[in-house]
Amino acid sequence: MNIKYGLTAILGTYLISTFGGDPAMAATIGGTIRVDVTKGSFAGVYRGDFAYDDTHLTKVGSEFMTINGGGNGIIPGLLSMNFRFLDFATGLNPVTYTASDVDGFPDYPLLYLENGIPTQFALQIFSASGNDGLMFGDPRSFNFALRNGTIGGDGIVSLEITEPTTEPTSVPENASPFASLLAFLGLGAAHLWRKSKKANK
Repeated sequence: MNIKYGLTAILGTYLISTFGGDPAMAATIGGTIRVDVTKGSFAGVYRGDFAYDDTHLTKVGSEFMTINGGGNGIIPGLLSMNFRFLDFATGLNPVTYTASDVDGFPDYPLLYLENGIPTQFALQIFSASGNDGLMFGDPRSFNFALRNGTIGGDGIVSLEITEPTTEPTSVPENASPFASLLAFLGLGAAHLWRKSKKANK
């Protein structure tokens, strides 16, 4: 490879990376779900976890996220939701409920964020009979019915962000017109130099 051509190519790459703007950082964020039930036979702490991709978040004001997104400003990005609670039939055996168990999946569960911070979920899961179920509602409430709807209770939901589950990925923004022009001129100069070299032979 010709040294001049190589230097020109390096210069063009440098200009694009220098003037192309700051990279947009996107990450997969993990979080935990905690539900405190303080009264009744089923009092205790129940836990779960969730993960989402923050690519489409503006992190300004109220935002709503589901798995596939949707109308009315609901954005995509929710990756998973798991919650360990009791089985509906007996209320004795722990069961892990996932996003695919949620009524209305994949339009639900819905994750609510305020200024980029997850604050609560909206979801409901019913048994086959429809008499038993659990629900996450507003404001950060948890309700459940077990044993064919004969026993129920409520609690408070808390969400907490953990460390990102993956390293942030740098997604370069489109280069500015100025940087593109400089890169184009650099490549053009290399082409003219090679053409003049052939003509001199």
